[in-house]
Formats: sequence, structure tokens, C-alpha cells
Amino acid sequence: MDSSSLTEEDQVPGLGWEDWTAARVDPNRLPADWGWKVTRPSGRGFNDDPVDYAAALRDRRRILIEEAPGVPLRRRKQPWHRAAPHASGANYLPCATEIPFGLWIVSVVPNDDEERSGRTWGQRIWSRAPAWWALGPQGRTTAALLARLEKLTWDEVLTLRRSYSKAWPTDREDPAWYEAQDLATTANRAQLKNVLIKHTEATLARAARTHVKRVRDFSDEQKAVCFAAAALAIEDLSPSLAHRLLGPLRLALGDVHTYAVPSWADSV
Repeated sequence: MDSSSLTEEDQVPGLGWEDWTAARVDPNRLPADWGWKVTRPSGRGFNDDPVDYAAALRDRRRILIEEAPGVPLRRRKQPWHRAAPHASGANYLPCATEIPFGLWIVSVVPNDDEERSGRTWGQRIWSRAPAWWALGPQGRTTAALLARLEKLTWDEVLTLRRSYSKAWPTDREDPAWYEAQDLATTANRAQLKNVLIKHTEATLARAARTHVKRVRDFSDEQKAVCFAAAALAIEDLSPSLAHRLLGPLRLALGDVHTYAVPSWADSV
């Protein structure tokens, strides 16, 4: 089904989404004035967006977009995300401490209040989508990686340190990291790659803190998980390049594609 044919009663399915096409809402082809928002798991927005999207979807009502409490927003800027989650310039994810999160498909509609200062605008909430949709084409695998890193033992962190040196010995440096950087930039995946790297760095740091340890910037263990994040950002574009980047993680923790996908990634 094309996204332009969705009706208010036609809810986007949440389970069994294995790739972008199965989602029935192509992030590259949303209709005019359609977009999406991310929220806390409860359905409430973040500090600059305090709307309860879950309640709006249940009640089938529109939300007035406000610039500040009680101050309706004139249409001077886009108050929602138009770019596809994996596109350049899609600043779509909250900070790394905020996952898991909710993801909502919305459309922007004018309110019947034309004034000298202009018309205000509201949002109609159409559906909730699985959180993995915002993590790129390999979103479910990326969610599984983050969940696995959260549970690292300190011995596993040390294994990551050793596996990086084993997979990438200094006398035989693989240019895969630089190739991935170039590919992500060319394919408009640079923003996705950078965000996934930030998430893996933060998750690794949290795991270390649970053992009263810390991970140094640019340490081998940090590079091992960052390479994995970069791999998942471009794996659909170059599986062979992703395989090279996943080498350190694979030696230490096995194949990332076999990790359990956390429930928050698929829930709606």
C-alpha cells in the first residue's frame, strides 16, 4: 500500500516488519505535509515537544502545535521530521540515554483560525511505528546490538579490546573504516552513521560504569563497537564492507545478526 492511500482507520502494522518496504509507509515517499516524530516510550514528547501522542492517537484528535505553552506556532518552520531517518540532515534521535523511544507518523493540517498574523497549524496522529524504524534499514539488528552492549561483563569488554587488535593488526591496517565513511557520505547515510556511533559509545560507557570502570575515548574496545555501528549503517549498501567492519565484534561476541532483538524495538 502506498502511504498516500492510508486512511485514519488504517493503522500501520507493528509486528513482522523486516525491512523498509514491509512497513507500508516509505520514509522516502511520505505525502506532502506528512512526517514523523520521536517520543519517550510513554508516548509523550521531549522537553521541546510535551504532547501526549499516545492519547492523541487513542482519541482520534488533532494536536495544536505550540511554539511555547499557550502560544500557537505559525508555519515558519517545519515542526516535524520530513527527511527519511537514514537521510542526510535528519536530526531525528534524542540523546543516547533516551532509548527505547516511541515513533509516530503524523500529518500537518491547518487550523480554522486565519488571522492577520497568519494561520496556526496542528498535527494529526495517524499511527505508531516500531522504534527500529528510526535506526536505519538494519534497525532491528542495531537495536539488538545496543541491547547486547548494555549487558556486557567487564571480561567481555576486555575481550573486545583484544579482538580489535587481533582483527585489525597495526601492520596490516584495513581501510574499511575510511571506505565506510565515504560510502555513508555518498549515500546520505552520514547522519545515521554518526548517531548510531554515538549510541554505541554511550551504551558501552554505561556498561563499563556498572562495573565501576570507564572506557577511554579511542580505546580499542570503543573502536570495536563503533566499527559495528558504522557497519550497520551501510550494510544494505555493501554487505562485504560491513562484514569487514564487524570483524572485531564477531571475534569477541559472535555474529551480531544472531542477537536477540529487544521488545522495545518492535512494540507499538
